[in-house]
Parts: sequence; C-alpha cells; structure tokens
Amino acid sequence: MSGMPVAEPKPVPEGAESCDGCNGSGVYYGAGRIENGKFIGFSGPCYRCRGKGHQTSKDVKRNRYYDQHVRRLPSL
Repeated sequence: MSGMPVAEPKPVPEGAESCDGCNGSGVYYGAGRIENGKFIGFSGPCYRCRGKGHQTSKDVKRNRYYDQHVRRLPSL
C-alpha cells in the first residue's frame, strides 16, 4: 500500500491562532490510518482554516457559530 507523509504544522502569523481542525497543517485527514509514518485514507484541504493552517479571528467566529448552531452531533 502506498500513502502520503503526514503534513507538518505551518508557521502561525502574528495575531492568528493554530487551526484546531487540522492541527496547523492545513490538511484534513478523514477516515484512514497511519502506517509506517504515512497516512492511508482520505485527505484534503481543511475547511475550518481553508488550508492556511491558522485561523484569523473571523475564521474562529465562523467556526464557533457553525459548531454551536449548524453542526449536529449524534446523541449518545
């Protein structure tokens, strides 16, 4: 099986914060696994930071609204 290396975090500019969806790499990793240091499964640009790896205050506000009012989590 072939895979891709796991992305490293990007530098965070002054006044921004690291993205909580991709851990600062700008790449979202969906269903899959890490095998020998390479990710095997779905990946794509992070929607929370739009692939930048960091969030501005506007991004944080948008994501908090989505998390609190739009996203529905299954009840356990």
